[in-house]
Amino acid sequence: MKVEVENLNQVSRKVEVILPEETVNNLEESIYAELKGQAKIKGFRPGKVPRSIIENLYKDFIDSELKRKIVETTMAEALTIANVNPVVEPYVDFIEKEGQRGYTLECEVIPEIELPQYSGIEVEVEAINVTDEEIEKRIEGMQEMHAELIAKEGNVDAKNGDFVLIKYQGYADGKPLKDVTTDSYPLELGKNTIMPEFEDALIGMKAGEEKDIEITFPEDYPDKEFAKKKVLFKVTLKEIKEKRLPEINNEFAKDLGFEDMVALKVGLKKEIEKEKETAKKKNIAHKIMETLTNGVAIPVPTRLLGKRVEAMIEDAKLRFKTETMSQEEMSKFESNLKKEFEKRAEEMIKEEVVLAKIAEKETIKTEENDIHERIKRIAEDAKKPYEEVKNFYEQYNLMGGLKKSIMQEKTIDFLRDKALIKEKA
Repeated sequence: MKVEVENLNQVSRKVEVILPEETVNNLEESIYAELKGQAKIKGFRPGKVPRSIIENLYKDFIDSELKRKIVETTMAEALTIANVNPVVEPYVDFIEKEGQRGYTLECEVIPEIELPQYSGIEVEVEAINVTDEEIEKRIEGMQEMHAELIAKEGNVDAKNGDFVLIKYQGYADGKPLKDVTTDSYPLELGKNTIMPEFEDALIGMKAGEEKDIEITFPEDYPDKEFAKKKVLFKVTLKEIKEKRLPEINNEFAKDLGFEDMVALKVGLKKEIEKEKETAKKKNIAHKIMETLTNGVAIPVPTRLLGKRVEAMIEDAKLRFKTETMSQEEMSKFESNLKKEFEKRAEEMIKEEVVLAKIAEKETIKTEENDIHERIKRIAEDAKKPYEEVKNFYEQYNLMGGLKKSIMQEKTIDFLRDKALIKEKA
């Protein structure tokens, strides 16, 4: 195998691979052998079809299968010889000259860059300080979480702050809407979790009361199926409940697993400090990477950027209800996302390039034990067996991404340890 490399630019390499005739012939013979055993042609027994007939009948298949096998069986070795590590699948172009069989690979690679000074970067961050007010706010949140909902007695009206249980059926043009119906929908009045006009119409209703509520959905309503549509809701208010907060005392602290309120406040202070320490570490890492990427010109591989943006758009489409969008709306939606995601993806790629180069220079690597510990942690968080998680990562070819992620984290830890951290007073 003859391999030659040409530098097209900072992020592109062209790898030419010329194969020995014997290699190509062996691959070709293996294809004919497979076809000979499988081909069913009238007038010939299985395995006895002449090669000339197979060549005529399966010429296009043989050509495409030979190309596939050539690349599949030789590309990894060729890239190793060329010392080229593509960041996305290479473009393949086949060479068919007299006496030469092979292909070229156009590869996008991590660019060679001149690393800026990365040791001793100065970073200024807020000092960690937990106030009494923050602790009290956390206690109030826990009080809300442990509130009880008590059914209101008597012939009372629903008011803001009440929790109500409603039954409704939506109608458009006099016809019931299949997906706009429920027997038991819980709602806290005054939170505006649904349309304010709908909630306002529930104020003053009594348990067991029925009411027709007509809503005209605005033009910019997220669900395009209902935008600008007038819908009549036939509503029954089934229950009215009020929220009862537990008293903040030593009994409350004991219910949460603490000896008393003093111990609860000490525990919450440590919890908030830990959260702030995590946020501080992330902030330090962000400022370090911002300093590094601003301090050096980093060309971004075009196809890699395109694939990243495409993946981000597809992920966004899964999170938004896009199946009801028209083609024009979908096109506008994707165009807006593309503008937003391109900048974000470019910044991420630049950070990855810098981290990869620093890791290479400092010989920071992902060890087997790093992978073991990470999978163990993932398994524990997901409450699944270690082997099941490990097999999942191997089966779906996710190990490479996991190793890369660990290497990047280790490199960021290295940079953070070397940084000069100044805390604001």
